[in-house]
Amino acid sequence: MLPTLRSLPDPAALAPYLRDRYGIDFTGCTLLRSLVNDVYEVTTADARYILKLYRYGGRHLDGIRWETGLSAHLIANGLSAPAIRPLPDGDPVGLLDAPEGPRPFVLQEFVDGTKPPYAEELYRDFGVLVAQFHEMADSYVSEFPRRTADLSHSLDELRPQLAPAEENLLQDLADAVRNNLAQYSAERGICHGDVTLDNLLVAGNCLTLYDFDLAGADYRAADFHRRRVHAVLARPQGRLQHPPPDHGGGRGRHPLPRRRRADLQPPVPPGRQTADPRHRVPHRRLGGPRTDCPSAGGRRASLTRQ
Repeated sequence: MLPTLRSLPDPAALAPYLRDRYGIDFTGCTLLRSLVNDVYEVTTADARYILKLYRYGGRHLDGIRWETGLSAHLIANGLSAPAIRPLPDGDPVGLLDAPEGPRPFVLQEFVDGTKPPYAEELYRDFGVLVAQFHEMADSYVSEFPRRTADLSHSLDELRPQLAPAEENLLQDLADAVRNNLAQYSAERGICHGDVTLDNLLVAGNCLTLYDFDLAGADYRAADFHRRRVHAVLARPQGRLQHPPPDHGGGRGRHPLPRRRRADLQPPVPPGRQTADPRHRVPHRRLGGPRTDCPSAGGRRASLTRQ
């Protein structure tokens, strides 16, 4: 038999496997997405769940436990986030024996919701939601370790893949970034790490934030700036089809000086232009994110992008 780099479990076989592991009478299983992780919808006669199957060798078990604990902490403090269904022994993370090696998995409750329309009002509400996330995450303490999301860690991951000349250039850029950050009293804390409307669901007036794969300690402004820069550089003609949250929405909770707010504006490459606000889709004002969303035991939205 040839070595396997990555397997894709048969949904028909997963339902009985999970039935035995969780003691839940699962009757169906459907593959939703296979990208960084494999995501399945698992159903019973009256409930729906999301199974997130991590690739082999991609994540440490304790890092995933840190992530599931963050989700539980946010829910306990009133933020709508995915609720985790633990195994009978209480562990939120299981292991599936795959041809390439053991693969971690997590079972989450399904959330009823829809992808939001892209409109100016929503971006501001999303900014408020991210600020609430930052505030609630301040009090999160876990017994499990989590890798930091800061610049030094990112550089350490990149160095082995670079030629010496590229490594020197990267180090010069990193030193310039550090010198720039040293000019400000930049606030650090737990960041989401992948702030985008793709990780947001709307149900009535309730906004649900999910996908904490990249969450970790970093400069909080990075949650607003990183996605903004990536969006400008990645879109055709630099058009912001999926703009990041408006950092002004969180200004009341984490106020930013005018100079720092200006630094968060994206660099627009020559010859590119940003989206014309007149072309944005009208959106009903949500009145700010609600924290009185369904409880952790309620039905939650499909996490199909993970």
